[in-house]
Amino acid sequence: MSLRMRAIGLATALSCVLWGIGASATGTSANTSPPALQDTQITETISPAAVSLPSVMVTLDELNLRMGSGVSFGILATMPKGSVVSVLSRASNGWYQVIYKSYTGWASGTYLKATTQTLPTQLYTQDELNLRTGSNATFPIVTEMPRGARVDVSARASSGWYKVTYRGRTGWASGSYLKKTPPSTSQGKGPNRGPRVVLTFDDCPRTLAALDSAIGYAASNDMGLVLAPTGDCLSSFRSRYGVDLAARARAKGQWVINHSVTHRDLTTLSCAGAERELLGTGVRTNWGRPPYGALDTGARCAYSSIGMKIWTWTVDTRDWQVQNKAIIISRASAARAGDTVLMHMQWQGFAPDSLRQIKSNLAARGLGVCRAYRGTNEIGAVVTTPRMLPDSLPC
Repeated sequence: MSLRMRAIGLATALSCVLWGIGASATGTSANTSPPALQDTQITETISPAAVSLPSVMVTLDELNLRMGSGVSFGILATMPKGSVVSVLSRASNGWYQVIYKSYTGWASGTYLKATTQTLPTQLYTQDELNLRTGSNATFPIVTEMPRGARVDVSARASSGWYKVTYRGRTGWASGSYLKKTPPSTSQGKGPNRGPRVVLTFDDCPRTLAALDSAIGYAASNDMGLVLAPTGDCLSSFRSRYGVDLAARARAKGQWVINHSVTHRDLTTLSCAGAERELLGTGVRTNWGRPPYGALDTGARCAYSSIGMKIWTWTVDTRDWQVQNKAIIISRASAARAGDTVLMHMQWQGFAPDSLRQIKSNLAARGLGVCRAYRGTNEIGAVVTTPRMLPDSLPC
């Protein structure tokens, strides 16, 4: 080989070596890319941890969700304008990896806009609502949630459904029936947000035996009564029997609310005077029933100032007036779904046989009574009710 040919070969080899060093050190340039790389698309994926990305975005127009970060990839779904998507990562070409409904794919950032929408931590059901295994009405039902139930929120689907947890069970519920505040309710229904009938009893039992008989029967037959004893009644039972009537009832899975100290008409008192009547030896809790159901500005002021909600009734048996067992049972049995029935512990309705007949009569009409408390999961044995009532009774 001539010296000239050797020089040319050496120059060519040196050029190749230098190109290789340049490519590895500085990357491929548009002018020096080898033919094999010219048609290859390289995109860098940026995760939320590497750079600040919006957690939620909204589509500005109808937009295809694709299998990869470019229009050459297959379409997984078409997202309508205004769809809300969760962001996972961003490619260097401006495409975002997002979650839409049950799909995870890529969408062009040109048609996506960051939104400040944030998830509420808690919501309330505005009506009876099914908790389902997925984010639409075709999925199986996990459980039914009563009106006014409070749920913890963990996610929101683009369909408007929320992933929530209700009494230890997690699933999906329609956002059309969930709001940040409890549904409005009449003071007659109190915290009874569901369709069951609540049997309530005011004032004071005649004897400890009468109390034990009624609450014992209720606990054994899955009935959750609401008792509203006066402060004078509590003091009397402590003096006569050495027992705490309220604690005794709660231990049987029954609910206890305030009913003043002496059963005085609160409308005859000032706000401060009514406060004293509600406190003192009365039941300390978050729900109370005004004597005679009498309310005015002063009485409402007292309830508000001590943080106690008002619970009256929707059905009055007037048992104190008729004092007739058959009539009392008949009136209580005429209750409708969600009603609160007013009776008194010293009359004939507060007895096992009366409770049995009322429950049976309501069942014949397709109605249930509030159930004895079995804890937040509503299963297992009857347990002691909390002193503070929940926003929605687990009836």
